[in-house]
Amino acid sequence: TLLGGSSGGEYETVAVDNTNKKKPIFFTTEDKSNGELRRFEADDNGWEALHVGGQTTYLEFLDGNRFQWTSNIDAAKYSAWKHYPNTEGIICHNSTLYFVAKVTRTLFILDLNDMTYTSELTGSSWVGQGSFNSQPDQIIESDLDKRKYIYFTEDGRNAP
Repeated sequence: TLLGGSSGGEYETVAVDNTNKKKPIFFTTEDKSNGELRRFEADDNGWEALHVGGQTTYLEFLDGNRFQWTSNIDAAKYSAWKHYPNTEGIICHNSTLYFVAKVTRTLFILDLNDMTYTSELTGSSWVGQGSFNSQPDQIIESDLDKRKYIYFTEDGRNAP
């Protein structure tokens, strides 16, 4: 698909913002130390949305808990390495994008309208009122309007 680009990668999870049903926006994480988070704005919808054209941009964190979508993949890779290495699970709900970085054990919450973000460590006080002592992997929405999640760990062992 066009989402992964021509060279492919170690992509982990995909989320979609289907607010504009005629032009969905797809997001994907990459499980690499400098794996950029990709945003693909499709030119079409339906089955062919990831095959017929669109624009790919990448997440870049800025100062002051702000972010932008950039076409500069090198800037995005540096941002990933510095802030969100080895991203895993991702979901989108009500113009908010949630994703986890397993190495830093961090949940990132991006406000797609305001272009701002917050973050918190997953092993201490998670927004979903849970905690665990292993690397975060996937997020499944339970009731995002009430900020509750179900999540999985990379390697649970002793973690619940």
